Amino acid sequence: MKKEVQHTGKKNIVLLALPQVQLLDIAGPWDVFTSANRFLNNERQDSGYHVHLVSGTAEKIIYSGSGMPLSCSHTIYDIDFSVDTLLVAGTALSVLDEISPDVYHYLQNITPQVKRMGSVCIGAFVLAKAGLLDGRQVTTHWKFADELQKSYPNLEVNVNPFFICDKPIYTSGGVSSGMDLALAMLEEDFGKALAAEVACHLVLHLKRPGMQSQFGNALPEYETMSPFTKQVRDLLKDKLGDTVTVEYIAESLNMSARNFSRVFVKESGITPGRFIEKMRLDQARNMLEYTNMSIEIIADKCGFGSVVSLRRLFLKNISLTPAQYQKTFKRTE
Repeated sequence: MKKEVQHTGKKNIVLLALPQVQLLDIAGPWDVFTSANRFLNNERQDSGYHVHLVSGTAEKIIYSGSGMPLSCSHTIYDIDFSVDTLLVAGTALSVLDEISPDVYHYLQNITPQVKRMGSVCIGAFVLAKAGLLDGRQVTTHWKFADELQKSYPNLEVNVNPFFICDKPIYTSGGVSSGMDLALAMLEEDFGKALAAEVACHLVLHLKRPGMQSQFGNALPEYETMSPFTKQVRDLLKDKLGDTVTVEYIAESLNMSARNFSRVFVKESGITPGRFIEKMRLDQARNMLEYTNMSIEIIADKCGFGSVVSLRRLFLKNISLTPAQYQKTFKRTE
């Protein structure tokens, strides 16, 4: 028998938890929405949020990636209330293939009924597999953005923003970005004044400066690269200060330049020239963080030719100059 759906004066927020869920993906948005209730209850008792932790399995106990057990009030099989906003929390990428098809069916079936559907971190992969992100601009954790784009080429993945709103779908970047998204949703629901008050209470920026890509590498993780792409990277890692041409790489791999370029684009998703540029950018960032070399020396060692070229690439990719990046992220004294 179908359960009667309960309607309340408050907005129902569902945080969907999957095995090995990232704790902050749950706790961050939860604290934003429940903190709002504390301020709203002083003025409007019937306003605010009911926040529900819902399991994506048949069990109400979900174990997080850190091993902490989480007790869910409901599972996707017994929800008996209307849902205004649903956020899929992130989990480990390795878990995605183990998720029950029922999760995807649930998301597909409930989408027409909810005001907003969203994700935190790797939760975007779940929405993508459910077919809910097709043709949309989305984001996810910077470390997995290339993997999302490669797996779902009909999406427009933008690694820069902390969150993206392509209504009625909302996606956010890595981990703490779920709080940026929750604050934006709070502002959308109850105005900027309340959102700013909650942000101050949680010691957060209402709108965080910078961009997500400032925290990650330009290239995807080495482990996620194809064997052919790894081979090219290994060949070039100690030669970035030299003049590197497609002809040189192709000859080193006993291939023609044309065939190499074709295969490389197929394997990596980008041109050889763009790949080299990203390698140089990542090496320059590493040197700025971990060495005391001058920016001039770093520009030379990374093959940029001049500080002007290095500065131009930094501004283009992460909206910081090399000097600003060094001041913000330097890890040595």
